[in-house]
Amino acid sequence: MSSSDLAAVVVTVCVVVALVALIAVLTQAFALMREFRRKLEDFDAKVGPALGQLADTAEMAQTEIGRLRDLLNIAQKVAGLAESAGAGAARIAGVPVDKVRAAAEALRGKFGGTESETSAGSEEAGR
Repeated sequence: MSSSDLAAVVVTVCVVVALVALIAVLTQAFALMREFRRKLEDFDAKVGPALGQLADTAEMAQTEIGRLRDLLNIAQKVAGLAESAGAGAARIAGVPVDKVRAAAEALRGKFGGTESETSAGSEEAGR
């Protein structure tokens, strides 16, 4: 056997070993890709419905936030009305009592005499 024949055999053996190694690496890569695809499909199967539920929950939260905003607006209006009513009540309570008493005396004088006449008349009726 000549050296060229020996070199051809060695090169052939090296090529066969390299091809076997390449086939082994490619087989592992394909297996890894299949495993990765299966894991990705499992993930999608689990996460897909959760994302749908999350979207529904976010929509419901937006609705509730809108309702809460409406309630706060109503509460502000009620507070404004209560403040106005309180100011009106304070004005009414601020009227001096003697002015009210004088007005009452004037009305009694117009419609039925003064309080002293009314009480005197009831005393005479009692005798």
